[in-house]
Amino acid sequence: MFKHTLFSFLFLCISQLAIAAPPVTITGSTSVSHVMEVIAERYQRDHDVVIQVQGTGSAAGIAAVKQGIAPMGMSSRYLKQEEMAPDLTTDILAYDGIALVVHPSNPVTALTQAQIRKIYLGEIKNWQALGGADREIAAVSRESASGSRFSFETLLDLTKVVKGETVSGVSPRLMVVNSNSMVKTLVAKNPHAIGYVSLGSVDAGIKPLSVDGQAPTLAAIADGRYKLARPFVILRKTAPLSSAANGFYDYLLSEQGQQAFANAGYVASQSPHMALTTP
Repeated sequence: MFKHTLFSFLFLCISQLAIAAPPVTITGSTSVSHVMEVIAERYQRDHDVVIQVQGTGSAAGIAAVKQGIAPMGMSSRYLKQEEMAPDLTTDILAYDGIALVVHPSNPVTALTQAQIRKIYLGEIKNWQALGGADREIAAVSRESASGSRFSFETLLDLTKVVKGETVSGVSPRLMVVNSNSMVKTLVAKNPHAIGYVSLGSVDAGIKPLSVDGQAPTLAAIADGRYKLARPFVILRKTAPLSSAANGFYDYLLSEQGQQAFANAGYVASQSPHMALTTP
């Protein structure tokens, strides 16, 4: 009797394990993962699936999908020409602003694109030149694989061509960190720091600056008035996904999924956005 009961219990456990769907992994941009974690958590409440969101950086997410390591990837920039492949499919989930942020005590409230460019090239080194205190600027940037950094440098013409390849042209004296949250932490703790983060992650601990006279708002991103904006991209292979992965992918592009991005402080991809219709 005991053996029969034990066998039945083990059979039931094994059957349940066999039925349970494997987790769905989506990896890539730390900027996108910030909101993706929230959306995935809500999705899991209504669906029998586990969504694993990994913030590894845009380049890593693109590579993971191409190599078959993950079914879905996230990027906070358009794919580069050399990253495209015939068996890849990309969709735009939403649009996000890149906000220039400083410590709340910093008296500077606005910069021009030209001034930002000079800061990151190392040509403007003191806040006094920008109407601030006589203090050295502590400029913070992201790691080389970051989609935020790629978009920021591309939009502000902070790249250069070396031996036929486009590379970063920013000052080597910048502080480099590997996530939005680390930029926020450094800026929030240093009255003389400046950095750039996803607009959707701005909070009371940091102060966003106007750029060329335009505050970074959702309305200004949607109609193209705020120029420092970029897409949130999701990618997959054209081959069929598992039913669980496909369900989540479709949800992200559905009206309900798009509303989730809007509720989180981003511009849904269906919104008018003339400035970002092409890479």
